Amino acid sequence: MHLLRLYLRYFPPALRLEYALSRGQVQRKTIDLPHVSAETNLQLLVGQLLARERLLPRAVAPKLNALLHRLVDKQLQHAGARESFRLHSVHRPHSLPTSNFASNKHARLVATCSYDKTIKLLRPLDKRLTDDRANTLTGHDGVVFCVTFNRPHAKLLLSGSFDKTCRVWDAESRAARGVYRGHEGEVVGAEFSPAGDTFGSCSMDCTAIIWDVETESEQFTLVGHTAEVSCLAFDSTQKLVATGACDSTVRLWDVRYGACFRSLEAHEGEISTVMFDYPSNLLLSSSADRTCKIWDVRNGKCLFDLRDHQGEVTSATFNATGALVASCGADGRAFIYDTLTGTRRAVLHGHSKGVAKVVFDMHGSQLLTASADGMARLWNAYSGECLQVLRGHDEEVFSCAFSYDGSVALTISTDNSLRVWERENE
Repeated sequence: MHLLRLYLRYFPPALRLEYALSRGQVQRKTIDLPHVSAETNLQLLVGQLLARERLLPRAVAPKLNALLHRLVDKQLQHAGARESFRLHSVHRPHSLPTSNFASNKHARLVATCSYDKTIKLLRPLDKRLTDDRANTLTGHDGVVFCVTFNRPHAKLLLSGSFDKTCRVWDAESRAARGVYRGHEGEVVGAEFSPAGDTFGSCSMDCTAIIWDVETESEQFTLVGHTAEVSCLAFDSTQKLVATGACDSTVRLWDVRYGACFRSLEAHEGEISTVMFDYPSNLLLSSSADRTCKIWDVRNGKCLFDLRDHQGEVTSATFNATGALVASCGADGRAFIYDTLTGTRRAVLHGHSKGVAKVVFDMHGSQLLTASADGMARLWNAYSGECLQVLRGHDEEVFSCAFSYDGSVALTISTDNSLRVWERENE
């Protein structure tokens, strides 16, 4: 075997190798580099790659070094990009407070849900459609508390309600596809599995349920928590589900059998977030006990106990590669951590009140935060520098999101408005 070509994939960061076998066949190999950043010792990394990858001869060391520097330069360029967001449109689709929202991949379809018991489907980037009262989904008999689209095509919309049911809707025709009854308490969270053929819901009745979308039937009821189940997440293999509850515990379930195989009991307060990294090797949890924890999924060991917040942690998330974690809290701050070492990479100062939500863009180089001070902020994920303040809401901004390519940002507030922001070149 001999190397023919060596080149970069910028996102997710990786080296691509093209090589020839002894009989002349051309093969390709990818070496993922999720943790490469400006802090990486690139000379050391070059040596490690040469030592463990037999396709890389010593002679390519200079080119390998140059490629890695180019990768880091590209990351820094994107993180510090001064393309600002401008306000595209403001939407007030509901008569009563809005409880949540979700968008499809490119933010061309947005669903909002409300205390008025309805869901609205908006196309905020389509200038021909200006009536937010159109495309109303009705059927729930209580507050609609959560909505989410299936990924990546967003053909289905899932909703959970205080009427103790979940519903699945056709996002194009707006027709109801199914009503899922089984909970004995209000539904506070719902998530599609990666394949979209099942979904999970969690409830104030202390249970989570795994449902079959097509048959509208329960596959398993996950019983074991002793208080409201506040959040759940599927891993990328669709074999595991994590649940977090107000009993301060996180549970891991094998959804092939509906069995809990591990209870993680290191938190001392209600759980606000559970999330797997993409390879599903790590699990992130955040809590009202002022901490975030990163767990090894294989053995249940707490790898890192992140204790910088001075108030409850309201939201936490991995970036797309799982190399970084961001958390935010009632203390008005957000933090960024390296998941390889558990070290703090940046502190995001600027909000004057609690921060309710933090999200990474697709590249993991910028973040958006939503705060009770009525503002959202855009940040450089490497330096912690605030790049822009998104102003205009009259009350608390409680959630935010990027479109997949980062060209659109969405913010939603207790002032009952959804604001849509578009990037523009300076």
